[in-house]
Amino acid sequence: MQANDLLTDYHVRLVKVRNGLSEVFEATSKQNHLLYVSSGRGKFILNNEVIALEKYTSHYIDRGRFVVTAATTLLCVYILSWPKERDMLSAYLLDSFAQIPSSQVIPIWEELRRSQNETSISAICHFQSLVWKLLATITDVAKMDQIEQVVHYIRTNLDSQISIKDLASKASMSTVTFSRLFRKRMGCAPKEFLIEERIKAAKKIMLQEKDVTAKEVAFQVGIQDEFYFSRLFKSKEGIPPTGYLKRVSPRVAVVSQLFLQDHLLALGIQPVAAPSYPSVYPLTRGVPSYLEKELYGTMLLNAESPFQPLEILSAQPESIIKTPLHNGDLQRILFSHQEKLHHLSLKTSWNQYLQEIAILVGQETRAEEIEKEIHQLELKVRDELCPITKKGSWAVLWIRSKEIRLYGKENHAVVDLLFQKLGFQPHPDIPSEGYKSITLDELVTLNPEKLLILWSNETDVWRLAHMPEWKLIRAVETGEVYYPISYEWDPWGPIGRKQLLLQFSDSMKQGKLKI
Repeated sequence: MQANDLLTDYHVRLVKVRNGLSEVFEATSKQNHLLYVSSGRGKFILNNEVIALEKYTSHYIDRGRFVVTAATTLLCVYILSWPKERDMLSAYLLDSFAQIPSSQVIPIWEELRRSQNETSISAICHFQSLVWKLLATITDVAKMDQIEQVVHYIRTNLDSQISIKDLASKASMSTVTFSRLFRKRMGCAPKEFLIEERIKAAKKIMLQEKDVTAKEVAFQVGIQDEFYFSRLFKSKEGIPPTGYLKRVSPRVAVVSQLFLQDHLLALGIQPVAAPSYPSVYPLTRGVPSYLEKELYGTMLLNAESPFQPLEILSAQPESIIKTPLHNGDLQRILFSHQEKLHHLSLKTSWNQYLQEIAILVGQETRAEEIEKEIHQLELKVRDELCPITKKGSWAVLWIRSKEIRLYGKENHAVVDLLFQKLGFQPHPDIPSEGYKSITLDELVTLNPEKLLILWSNETDVWRLAHMPEWKLIRAVETGEVYYPISYEWDPWGPIGRKQLLLQFSDSMKQGKLKI
């Protein structure tokens, strides 16, 4: 056996599987595999056995063919494969592994990927050392379980005096060992984690307890010195606690199926309660990722079911912004607080909401600044998209499991942005407004020069694109079908609109559909 066989026998890959798709590994029975999930959720199927793939978990497979599928927008899995014939690792692999944050192990995985094609003796030795380092990182299960217990203790005892020495004692470890393993598990030092949890708890208290003072908040999160708490809070949030408290003055609740908290946050006000969609955004507490951190401490109301008036009022709002609801009006208990209630009619553009909300909270000047900033960004993106938009007419689709939605020329935030602001030319035969459900045959008859597919699950797109009629569409024949990653595109609010615009040019240029 040549020396470099020790290296070439090992293969490292990064697999990225989008929601609804599968990746099949035709591995032989002569190979072993180690999997690590760096992001997302999914499952792998091995000999009819279905095993969940959760973020930060590792899995050892000593049998042949297996299938990996994604349950979230994107599942990323690192896989190390090696032959059983010269196996030196399996004896050290456990049935279960420690959950290790990606920041702790991705550098090892990436270095393994980079160095696997090197053939020098030093490279072979370095590769082998990285493999052992990876195993050492993921197999310290018992101690990692103790770290989890300490994390739970911290989160449930934030009002107590907590020292790193006491935490190490609870884990039955020396301070040095505890700090090292805690950083490995949580991605930061114990002291830093304790501070972050206290700041999160402080924000929640300030949002949910009316008329609370910074001194009272400090005591509730286990900090006796009000001035130290103020310095600490400012170093993490950029403003002192007194400044943060102004973000909830006035105390506003949002009762709507729209993310009007986007407008409030852009105006510098954090609502005490606001809608969420847990099934749409399961990984970010029911809101788009770009709003999650900004809404920490806000009571998130489940907009997928009827709102509960008592829950809303428990946040002690001084005013309630409400739009018409799909499931009918709220119960009378909410309307006994008419002095707090501000009814907003449904609007046809994002800035109409911004202007009306700005008047309610006394932020008209800030609203004008936001509109100017968004307008300048729209002009910039319009110029960047000229090579794509200067020729041809467009149809915009949302491909769903049981329908194809064809969007019209106006009265929807996305198409208004595309056709009125960014230079897209609408196909003359699309609806004048809103959307309508169409068949694939009707899409073929429409025969658009260019297609833009938004929000669609890859499984549904794949199914449609493999139907014979699909190839008859002019946009498909000329390769002018665009399918950008648009899962969180929601331009109804200024923050969401800005996020979309910042991503739009690159997403379009990289998003041509390839089947």
